[in-house]
Amino acid sequence: MLVAVELLIPVANASYKIEGTTLSSVQAVPSTHFTVSPFDDEGDHHGNESDFSVKVTPQSQTILAGGKANYAVIVRGDIDDNVTLALVGLPSGMNSTFHPNSKRRPFISRLEVVTNSKVSPGTYSLNVTGSSTRGVHFAIATLVVVSKGSPNADFSIAASPSSLTIDPGQNAQYTLTLTSLNDFSGSISFSLTGTPSNSDSSFNPEEVSLDGNKVTNSTLSVGTDKSTAPGTYTLTITGVAEAGGLTHQATVALILRGAKTGLSVTISTEKLSYDAGSSVSLSGNVADPSGPVGDATVSIQVVDQQGTTIHIVYLRTKNDGHYSDSFQLGGDARAGTYAVYATASKPSYQDAYGHCTFTVGASSTPNVVITKVYTTDMRWSAKSVFEPGETLMVWVEVVNTGADLVDGIVWVQIVDPNGAPIKVDFHVGLISRGQTVKEGFSITLPIDAPRGEYRAIGFVSDRMISEGGKFLTTMQGEFKVS
Repeated sequence: MLVAVELLIPVANASYKIEGTTLSSVQAVPSTHFTVSPFDDEGDHHGNESDFSVKVTPQSQTILAGGKANYAVIVRGDIDDNVTLALVGLPSGMNSTFHPNSKRRPFISRLEVVTNSKVSPGTYSLNVTGSSTRGVHFAIATLVVVSKGSPNADFSIAASPSSLTIDPGQNAQYTLTLTSLNDFSGSISFSLTGTPSNSDSSFNPEEVSLDGNKVTNSTLSVGTDKSTAPGTYTLTITGVAEAGGLTHQATVALILRGAKTGLSVTISTEKLSYDAGSSVSLSGNVADPSGPVGDATVSIQVVDQQGTTIHIVYLRTKNDGHYSDSFQLGGDARAGTYAVYATASKPSYQDAYGHCTFTVGASSTPNVVITKVYTTDMRWSAKSVFEPGETLMVWVEVVNTGADLVDGIVWVQIVDPNGAPIKVDFHVGLISRGQTVKEGFSITLPIDAPRGEYRAIGFVSDRMISEGGKFLTTMQGEFKVS
């Protein structure tokens, strides 16, 4: 949706206006939460770029001394930078190569381990590590080396993710990874059992080929109908080699939710900026469309700018849906932008996710937060009810407690009662450290504008999304047309 909008709004028309004030270190400005942006590609990010995982398949294989082994390394997760793979502690007499060894997730790499004929027979552990700016993860596989005999050519099959949860009427996709063992070559076809009624499935491609030195994959898609019964289904994927009749299986879970009410959760910090060693207070509310939700579970995780978790806690909401928590920053807490993630859950409800940020000391990265989205008339007098054909102003107030955000873009999107976007506009400018920026956007309502509740959604990005930019924060306001 955003790409189309950008094509409709020439960059040359962008303008900016900044009204700034400097925040004192003791000024208590509430931070804000955000839920899924309509500009997001993947839907549920709840924090976006949080972590990744590394998996190796097959877990174990046997080769003859002087032979070679192939493993598939599957990298998945929610980060947008490169993950670099390495093999730690490789025994002497062995060499390894990743194809490729570094890439943005998700991706599958083929790990080739080549041995020489003098390698001592035995069982060896292969420690595969994946590293990024977010941290390091590892997975262990086993290589068994024998001195005589001829291990049979074979293949392995793995499916990822191991479980998916969707609503009836949605589709689920799993990645199948096939690995050649001991120079296996041939074609492999697939079949599937365990699917729910009123569903369909397909493999793409339906048949794969391994050439004895290869890792390849296929995608399993399972489509459900709104009438498909909720529940947990175990799907069994069978791969059969065309020659030799070799057969291997992998299982995954498909979880269909029932018709659950959606929750919403807010999370905020008492201040936007803290000093090392100080106490951080968190609070928020959980609600459903009818009002506050008590006795909901809220899990809170706080991570520093390196992606290290520094605080985690599980809370229960009070009858009014409110919850609160506090924790102490270490005296050696590193300067930078910290992220807080909240997940709210309760039986018979769909989970909800919230997010906010705060800075410690002088952050080297921007920490931009929208503190208010509201509407006025053209004389800047507060007003929230308008008539068709009337012109109004939508205001977005932004605070930055981190490093300067050069050419930051403040967006606003107006959505009518039918869910249709009727305007997207943006301003571009410098958002300096410690500065409050107030951006105003005018909109003239159509004469035939539908009556009802409108949403005014503010966003801040570090550059144009089509140029690789990211949304840093968002907040929603409302107004009415009557």
